[in-house]
Amino acid sequence: MTADVGAQINHRRGRFWLPHLIALVIMAFCFVFGALTFESLPDTVATHWGPSGRPDAWAPKSFGSVFSPLMMGAGLCVLLSMVTALVPKMVQVDDDASLWERYRREGTIRGTVAVLGGTCALIAAIIGFLSVAGWTTPDHVPWWPAAVVTALFLVVIPVSYAAAARWARRTASAQGIHPTAAEEQEEKLWIAGVLYNDPNDPHLLVAKRAGTGVGLTVNVGNTRGRVAVAVFLGLFVVLPVILGVVAAL
Repeated sequence: MTADVGAQINHRRGRFWLPHLIALVIMAFCFVFGALTFESLPDTVATHWGPSGRPDAWAPKSFGSVFSPLMMGAGLCVLLSMVTALVPKMVQVDDDASLWERYRREGTIRGTVAVLGGTCALIAAIIGFLSVAGWTTPDHVPWWPAAVVTALFLVVIPVSYAAAARWARRTASAQGIHPTAAEEQEEKLWIAGVLYNDPNDPHLLVAKRAGTGVGLTVNVGNTRGRVAVAVFLGLFVVLPVILGVVAAL
């Protein structure tokens, strides 16, 4: 691949870093708000809240007791940003790969960057909300917004990869680049480019698609795979949302 082709494919990749910028803005706002609120906080501040949203642990007011959650959230966001910066190195393209494959891999890179950025922004939103609520309404911190934002984590993944896959196909097509018959057939087996869907494959777990990391993924093309996904969503999305809403009532 020539440098010109590589630059063309990588063009405007930076805009997929927008969620990281949003996370930075959220964290900065919360730190500034906390600094302006610090003096007005009581000498003893709540540091933990139970399922009902009522405080059940307290500590003397200090930088650590007031800002520890934000510091941890900021640390997570920095870590995710560092991982995001390494994504292009993790998704390598073979030297003999077709131009279509190169655009597809670039779509995977952009989708992964968007997923990590969206996760970073949601972490900042959750921790920022809980921190500000803990300072302004310490007697009762509602959990349902955090539960809803938590559920959005799993929405970010398919939406980001689907948008990136559409970008790859649309951009390649605009350059007159189209997949071969074999590449098109392989493309049909992956929803949003990352979720395996082959009714003719009886396996529950299959190897991840080339360029999307190592390990295994679920085949949602058969009944066992769909049940596994349903159970996962029920336990880690639906149940937390229900518990959060119930606890807030």
